[in-house]
Amino acid sequence: MKTYLVGGAVRDKLLGIPTEDRDWVVIGSSPTDMMDLGYRQVGKDFPVFLHPTTKEQYALARTEKKIGFGHTAFDFNVSSTVTLEEDLKRRDLTINAIAESHDGKLIDPFGGLSDIKNKLLKHVSEAFYEDPLRVLRVARFHAKLASLGFVISPDTLSIMSEISQSGELKTLSPERIWQEFQKSLASPTPEKFILTLKECGALKSLLPEINITLQTLNSLRCSTTLSKETDIRYAALMNDIGNSLLENSKQAKLPNSRAYELEVQSEVKKRFNVPNDHASLAALTCEHHEKMHRLKQLGAEEILSIIESSDAIRRPARFEKLLTVCKAILKTSLESLDHSQINLLSEVLKIVSDIDVKILLQNQSDQQAREVVRHHRLQLINKYIAERSESI
Repeated sequence: MKTYLVGGAVRDKLLGIPTEDRDWVVIGSSPTDMMDLGYRQVGKDFPVFLHPTTKEQYALARTEKKIGFGHTAFDFNVSSTVTLEEDLKRRDLTINAIAESHDGKLIDPFGGLSDIKNKLLKHVSEAFYEDPLRVLRVARFHAKLASLGFVISPDTLSIMSEISQSGELKTLSPERIWQEFQKSLASPTPEKFILTLKECGALKSLLPEINITLQTLNSLRCSTTLSKETDIRYAALMNDIGNSLLENSKQAKLPNSRAYELEVQSEVKKRFNVPNDHASLAALTCEHHEKMHRLKQLGAEEILSIIESSDAIRRPARFEKLLTVCKAILKTSLESLDHSQINLLSEVLKIVSDIDVKILLQNQSDQQAREVVRHHRLQLINKYIAERSESI
């Protein structure tokens, strides 16, 4: 039995960037042999094991044969006779098909080292055609590595286009699509994921609602400079979602396009099982970001309404995320925007949150309580606005 470090761990080590996981391939073994050595099997479709000490994943070398339509229609051969080269050949990109032995020797049968040097994302073999998920994976690797100068091979992009036109993308589970989507949002250049999917024709199948405008892309880019949180980046991308559909829809004649945008956001959430924290932040952004253009013109009532409707007092951390998204969006539309306009909302939130409600409500009936607290908060906001105006 021999084991080799494979995949992203080898690639990222060669690129000099951090890696999250270390995966190993096992040559010349069987499930029984692995379990006898104390490994615990976790793979359902094919034998994957956790090391008894390090808990790193060890997968038996395998080959794959497509037997039907879609991402999961494969027959796996995990015989102990499968060679390292045969296992590496089934992988998606050459840069992911490099193995490293325990003594540090690199095994590179498909030119991955050369493609790393030339900064090229290139498929390993014709087997790339067989798995539609690889379209999203390559787009995600582009988002991860574009900042280092990597581009997609024209031949690989052509295959991605063929897969996109085949209809097989529709066989992907919502969970796998969202997994690639979220990983791309965590990458240095998440806009490359969207642009790559558009270029190969996959976006119109998976996310036709995304309106690829300079404003949207710049909002996403700006959000990456402000935060590494994927919910913030998602909300920036979802801003103005549905406008591409509105342009050719009767809905375009309706004055309240915001309601339509929220409806489209809800559809996307259901389609891909988008986590609630991501979806709710995107919805809040849709509701409030336009008001950020004119914060200095808003009165106390309107400012308090923003705080109340966004549940900012109970959920201040989410409110700060909302402000970050709005900064990203507004920075792209108003280059001279003074972010202190948005920062004032953080200051107001602190002021209205610091009041001692128990003291304020002494001798008040339940019926009057809410009105008393709200009236006091409005007074505090008016005082803050007046003092701020005097200091300018």
